[in-house]
Amino acid sequence: IMRENRILWCVNIVLVCILSAAWSSNVSAKEEIKAPLLTGTTWENMSEDQKTAYIWGAGDIIDLEQEIMEIYPELKRESFVTKAVEGIGDVTINDIVSTVDSFYKENPDKVNLSVIRVLWDTMIKPNIKTGIAGKPLR
Repeated sequence: IMRENRILWCVNIVLVCILSAAWSSNVSAKEEIKAPLLTGTTWENMSEDQKTAYIWGAGDIIDLEQEIMEIYPELKRESFVTKAVEGIGDVTINDIVSTVDSFYKENPDKVNLSVIRVLWDTMIKPNIKTGIAGKPLR
């Protein structure tokens, strides 16, 4: 029960923040708001602490989604979250940061790729049997 309450509390806080931001925004409903994915161009200029915080935040979102799926089994599916857990497993944050750093250093022509794409290609995809929604890997 406490775990459910914690998760519901976190979800409610996130929703309130999103709704508050949307309401206070000067953007009309017809305009598209697009959050760009973090790419290697930005990654390469980030401090180690910023890189760690980014990966930590992504990990927290993945953990929260996993906990929600455990509480509400009807939400379980083969999503990016479940594939990230399957593919990355217990790899440390520092190892993930090092992998992303190495990728961009070894592939300077690919700094336009998102960090999430790099994680998928280098750490997740090589360690899973099927893709998202059970689709074959490409």
